[in-house]
Amino acid sequence: MMRFPNIKTDIDYNQLRSGLDQSAKALSIYPGAAIDAINYEALTLDGYARVDGYERFDGRGKPSDGFYHYIEIILTGAISVGDTVAGAISGSAKVIYVGSGYIAVTKTTGTFQKDDSLKVLGVSQATITVTPTKNGAPTGILNATILNIVADEYRGDILAVPGSGNILGAVMYKGVAYAFRNNAGATACDLYKSTASGWVKIALYYSLDFTAGTESIPDGTAITQLTSGATATLKRQVLQTGTYAGNNATGRLILDNITGTFDATNAIQVSAVTKCTSASAATQINIAPGGRYEFALFNFYGSTDTYRMYGCDGVNPAFDFDGDAYIPIKTGMIADTPLHIQTHKKTLFLSFSGSLQSSGVGTPHEWTVLAGANEIGLGDDITGMIEQAGDVLIIFTRNSTWQLSGSTIADFQLDSLAPETGALPYTQNNLGAAFALDDRGVIQMRTSQDFGNFESNTVSRKVQPTIDSYRSKIIATAVYKSRNQIRYYADDGTGFIQTVSDTENGLAHYYTTFKYPNNITCAYSGEDSTGKEVVLLGGDNGHVYQADKGSSFDGGPIEAILRTTFNHFSAPEVLKSYRKAIIEIVSEGYSSIRVHPDFDYGDPKISTHLLVGKEIQGLGGLWNIDSWEQFYYDSEVISALSIPVAGTGTTISFTFYSNSTIDLGHTLQGIITHYTKRRLTR
Repeated sequence: MMRFPNIKTDIDYNQLRSGLDQSAKALSIYPGAAIDAINYEALTLDGYARVDGYERFDGRGKPSDGFYHYIEIILTGAISVGDTVAGAISGSAKVIYVGSGYIAVTKTTGTFQKDDSLKVLGVSQATITVTPTKNGAPTGILNATILNIVADEYRGDILAVPGSGNILGAVMYKGVAYAFRNNAGATACDLYKSTASGWVKIALYYSLDFTAGTESIPDGTAITQLTSGATATLKRQVLQTGTYAGNNATGRLILDNITGTFDATNAIQVSAVTKCTSASAATQINIAPGGRYEFALFNFYGSTDTYRMYGCDGVNPAFDFDGDAYIPIKTGMIADTPLHIQTHKKTLFLSFSGSLQSSGVGTPHEWTVLAGANEIGLGDDITGMIEQAGDVLIIFTRNSTWQLSGSTIADFQLDSLAPETGALPYTQNNLGAAFALDDRGVIQMRTSQDFGNFESNTVSRKVQPTIDSYRSKIIATAVYKSRNQIRYYADDGTGFIQTVSDTENGLAHYYTTFKYPNNITCAYSGEDSTGKEVVLLGGDNGHVYQADKGSSFDGGPIEAILRTTFNHFSAPEVLKSYRKAIIEIVSEGYSSIRVHPDFDYGDPKISTHLLVGKEIQGLGGLWNIDSWEQFYYDSEVISALSIPVAGTGTTISFTFYSNSTIDLGHTLQGIITHYTKRRLTR
């Protein structure tokens, strides 16, 4: 009787984590780290998640929130994609998919019912055989395919911000998105608001200077000017110097509904009582084209309705906006065009090249020494400011970093934090600590042992080649708080992701990269009306996008590549015959992934392994816990994809590839590798 040799198979498991590592030695690098990671993000614990999509936004229904009804039918005539079908009893919708014995419809009104007749242009074409179900396709791939068609249907309704050129700024304020873009002729910049019917232009009002103010006039009051007889509705009264009690207040009246012509000399009255005297004609507020917007949301006053948006763009004066009235802030500078903005200690801070200027405490429109305004020269171009715990404002210049402590002009103290480390513009963020991008890489400013002081540290050394390739191209950043991430956007649609993980050994920083088909011009992280995090991205095509929505890049495929480091299984000089790999993966819906093993650090003398394609039908669920329509009863909560491996080498790496518009996202968690040790290499 022939005896087969007893071949021992070793089984090894390694978690996928740690992100790109371009600095560790080949033999000591963690086997779950990545050599390449494009359109994957490292999670704070374990795993790599394929990045989510993004979709255009204008306030209308989001494409990814659209749904369809799956209708089983007996076809007696003809129904085509694009037809409007109407039930004889009730219900009408647009047909977006036609299959054998069923159709899928969206933009439904009413309710379709079993046994109802479906009509096209009044002629019966089919009979409904089963009560229609919402998102009810029987397989994961069919459901994903139809949902993508639904998203395309709604995507076509969403328009770019009217005008020309880049989105210059996008922001979430009181749960509403606003965007700045040059008009069609690039002769001015317009401000738009997102609504249920799309972008709506914000009207700019008129400004009139006043002196000898004796009383604050409530918003909405009707005013009249003596002699000229001109009338208007007051939108806001802005105090700049003096006091009403002293009868010497000066400032501006923001006006609407003007009749007649206001002159620059006569009294302004309310109900025949003089409140102030005009010091200028009423002039239309306008916004010059160009610029790059930065925002600070804050409430300087006592009531809940005075939470306002403040901003600047380097071309126009800073501004104050309450959702209705856009009001320029006059600082008195000859070139009144601040580039960066921040609020701190109830004071508004603006930067003018190397000059840091602050308003009076609680008075963002008052910029006189008597009101507590101040100026500090830093000798280098200021690139941004971040407020930190401990009552400290960190100020970045291009080549150095400073901290401002104290509460008012009386006790402000400026100290150097990092005299040789600064930051690039628009790269400063708060994520438990202050982070910024400098020539050296990603810099973390953290509290030192000396109370109230900070120290800097470079936290991106293991991916320095990646940082070097992006550093000169980064033009925007955004914090993703729910993911503990900062994303750095380059001017060509690419960028990198920093994930901050709180480990038992302190903060760890994981990096991966992304590549978008659209060029991003600005980014903003805020909250919608429910308090949910929203990240807005502005594009060079005039669209505003919402990040982390949908299964595609605004209708385009998401191509994702993850290549693990080469694993030698603690035996770098031992040849191994690889038998099988089991991939742990969690999928939000249907996913199709190709896997390619590679041996011996990619030695070209070793035959290329065949690509192995795998499909996951959808997310599994737990009976009586998860909701129907959100999982597939025959799918696993965590899928274990088993792939055959046939190859020999001292090391093995795995490349994962997907390219899809219908994959709602998947996470690669770990790899179990089966192999047999053979002999020492010679």
